[in-house]
Amino acid sequence: MRPRAAPRAPAGAAAALGLCSLLLLPLGPGHACPAGCACTDPHTVDCRDRGLPSVPDAFPLDVRKLLVAGNRIQRLPEDFFIFYGDLVYLDLRNNSLRSLEEGTFSGSAKLAFLDLSYNNLTQLGAGAFRSAGRLVKLSLANNHLAGVHEAAFESLESLQVLELNDNDLRGLSVAALAALPALRALRLDGNPWLCDCDFARLFSWIQENVSKLPKGLDKIQCSLPLENRRVFLHELSEASFHECRFTLSLTDLFIIIFSGVAVSIAAIISSFFLATVVQCFQRCTPNKDAEEEEEEDEDD
Repeated sequence: MRPRAAPRAPAGAAAALGLCSLLLLPLGPGHACPAGCACTDPHTVDCRDRGLPSVPDAFPLDVRKLLVAGNRIQRLPEDFFIFYGDLVYLDLRNNSLRSLEEGTFSGSAKLAFLDLSYNNLTQLGAGAFRSAGRLVKLSLANNHLAGVHEAAFESLESLQVLELNDNDLRGLSVAALAALPALRALRLDGNPWLCDCDFARLFSWIQENVSKLPKGLDKIQCSLPLENRRVFLHELSEASFHECRFTLSLTDLFIIIFSGVAVSIAAIISSFFLATVVQCFQRCTPNKDAEEEEEEDEDD
């Protein structure tokens, strides 16, 4: 006997099943790939040099490596890492980023490599990379950074490589670098550093951590305010900043004034309190002369 053929599903049901399969396919992690991009493996999306005006969407939620260098991206969505929390490697080189909004890296708990070089960043605010505590390498080279907040790198306790070279930095707070306990390599060359009294603290830090500078002091220059010329840091020493030893910043002056006022107020309050205690003690203690007079009256 010939085996019976399996019963065929109605044509309408087959079409509906095929449509559902197509709709469900992009939602499966590791399968959807943005139009015009290449997905070389289930966890890598390559969208380099595509002329994209924004970060592409509709790609695998479990993506770990995203390459979007060489585009025209101007901003990184605030909720980007909320959806792509598995991202480990993000290459945003050579784009048009102008700023990093607060909270941009919320949810980036696994991000280890971040390349923001060759963009248009001008300032780094406090906590710019908050929540990106597992960053190991951060490149900010070849931007237009003119200011870095002293708390810009807070929470980056795992950061080992930081590239700040080829920006517009004239000064940098030592506190910003002190917040990086695992730092091993730091690029500071290619900036128009100003060798004033504010730079003196940074110079001392650099001398103590010169082993962390891949190119040493030979590639870092700064301008001397009074001489109007640039020198390499290896030509300077602590003696070059001897005039700054007793120079106080505006913040230091405020602290000294506030401390003086606080001490004065505390002294006045203490004196008033002691005087009150003494007076009360004198009132409560019996007078010896009065006691003697009372004793004489009793004898009489």
